[in-house]
Amino acid sequence: MLELRRRKVLGGLLAGAATATLGPALRAQAAAGSVDIEQARAEGGVTLYTSLDTKIVDSIIGSFKEKYGIGVEYFRGGSADVTSKVLAEADAGRLQADIVDASDVAALMLMKERGILKPYRSPATESVPADLRDPDDYWVADRLTQAVIQYNTQELGGSPPATWQDLTQPAYKGRLVFFSSSNGDGAPRLYTLAQNFGWELLEQLAANEPLRVQTPQLVTQVLESGERAAAFATNDNIAWRSRREGKPTDFVYPAEGVPTELGAVGLIEGSARPNAAMLFYDWWMGDEGQALLVAGGKYSSRTDLAPPEGSPPLGELKLLLLDYAEYQQNRSDILERMADIFGGEWGV
Repeated sequence: MLELRRRKVLGGLLAGAATATLGPALRAQAAAGSVDIEQARAEGGVTLYTSLDTKIVDSIIGSFKEKYGIGVEYFRGGSADVTSKVLAEADAGRLQADIVDASDVAALMLMKERGILKPYRSPATESVPADLRDPDDYWVADRLTQAVIQYNTQELGGSPPATWQDLTQPAYKGRLVFFSSSNGDGAPRLYTLAQNFGWELLEQLAANEPLRVQTPQLVTQVLESGERAAAFATNDNIAWRSRREGKPTDFVYPAEGVPTELGAVGLIEGSARPNAAMLFYDWWMGDEGQALLVAGGKYSSRTDLAPPEGSPPLGELKLLLLDYAEYQQNRSDILERMADIFGGEWGV
């Protein structure tokens, strides 16, 4: 299995080094303009499975349809939901998606192993560092999501939490919220915290009786309403949007380290709409699509794009990246331990 390692990945990203080379078998697909646009239009549309925030997805799809007149239908769920849907359809021999995107590189690695993905090297991905793509071009990272501390400014604005350990204090008992679906979405970033700061940190957070909700969007709604005071390991882009909309929230990137998760995208092998799928992939990873992603508060994997407005460059953050191969190998054991600590269902 591909070993995507922390130091190697972050070194390539922060240095802005796009050094990937193209295998000869894929050179024809990498040439600009290799997608047959008229054939793509004739194929009639694209089906996308994604875990990306719907506001960003809708903006990218809308601009694509305006440009090419090609519609995009999509299923949106958590990464575990997207992965389960793809794998179930593959097992049944009835894959409906043309392109898949998930905030879980381990899922794309598994899809590659299962023969679900097809290789494609888009000219739009040349500025993505070599270590943020599959070496055989079955997937490429499209975004990075940082897991931050978000808080209600009306309750905590005078003395907001700054570190993960701050949230373990007795004052936060019954005032915390976090997200993870019953399929285990949210677990990778919590495991990253455990790897770097010890399982004791998660046990101390659990002792403060946090409210568990299904999505980071719900986390922010709970904070905006004042139902809870602070959240741990929630999405920076959702927190960013809440603050920009003038809601009573703010967020911090703890100086001791911030879990970062790669989102990745790949094409489905055997798609009935291969040209439309490649064209949308190019748009998704191209200047227009990635600009809309950044405008929605996400960090792009492309080194030629600036961070979201008002956000620090990634080089100013201490990023903690999961070893995706190790996580995939030990996923069941990890999720069982999460269930022991926080209770509830975790997809095991």
